[in-house]
Amino acid sequence: MSAAQGDRPDASMTLITEMMQRPLDPGYAVAAESRQKSGLPPATSHNGPMLVIFAVLVGALLATSALALRAPTTSASQIKSELVGRIEASRAHADAQTRLIATLRSEIDTAQASALDQQSQSGLADRLSTLELVAGTVPVTGPGLVVTVDDAAAQVNPKPATGPDQGKVIARDLQIIVNGLWQAGAEAISVNGHRLTARAAIRFAGEAILVDYRPLVRPYVITAIGDPGSLSVEFAGNDGGSYLQSLKANYQIRGDIRARDSVVVPGEPALSLQEAKPVRSSVATRAPARPSARTPSTTAPQTTETSP
Repeated sequence: MSAAQGDRPDASMTLITEMMQRPLDPGYAVAAESRQKSGLPPATSHNGPMLVIFAVLVGALLATSALALRAPTTSASQIKSELVGRIEASRAHADAQTRLIATLRSEIDTAQASALDQQSQSGLADRLSTLELVAGTVPVTGPGLVVTVDDAAAQVNPKPATGPDQGKVIARDLQIIVNGLWQAGAEAISVNGHRLTARAAIRFAGEAILVDYRPLVRPYVITAIGDPGSLSVEFAGNDGGSYLQSLKANYQIRGDIRARDSVVVPGEPALSLQEAKPVRSSVATRAPARPSARTPSTTAPQTTETSP
């Protein structure tokens, strides 16, 4: 017991004690002593020229890599610039062609009216005006309804979305509402300024709603020409009106219907004359003439909106 009491407290920790008291391996000390005996410094210097050159090379390589990662490749930037230039050139060409089409159409209308006036074909001119109105190539002005449809208001603390957003207006919603307005007796309809004709269609592409491949921006404003009183009553009682009320009640989609004394439905510029034949004078005299007192300001047949 006396011998045990005389031992050091750290006698069982020899390895740890050795590491703390002699952190340098004895071999290093022997190597340093050998270098001193041969006239060399005890340790190699860290300031040698090779080390400096190596550090400079490593820094240059790191800087070059960083610049290469940050800057886009030359080929990608060149392709992007080329695509942007082609898009801008195509837009400028399309704008120029649109202006040229408008100018030529105006000249055709003037020449057409002059030719009909010289031949005293007032009945044929009235019939042509009616057909243009029916086809939707000319603007229409008159009383009507303005139906505004928009997505549901954003919630303050929305729940995590587990499916499609039911509060978002889709193409089918506009199709049903527009068809309801046709059924109610609308004579001309436009959506966000795009005229709906017999060849028009409301489609979807992803989350975008298209009218004749032209995207719409919310809110969706549907303008319908017709008697506001009867049009609103008939629309409220048919499938289109009940569908709009269901959207408002079940999905909080916003819908507003307002009567207007005067609204404008623009013409469809995409429609143009594809084929024409000269009318002989004998045939023209047998053509039924429209009463001169009748003006085709708000007369247009119903057209059916097609689904995608």
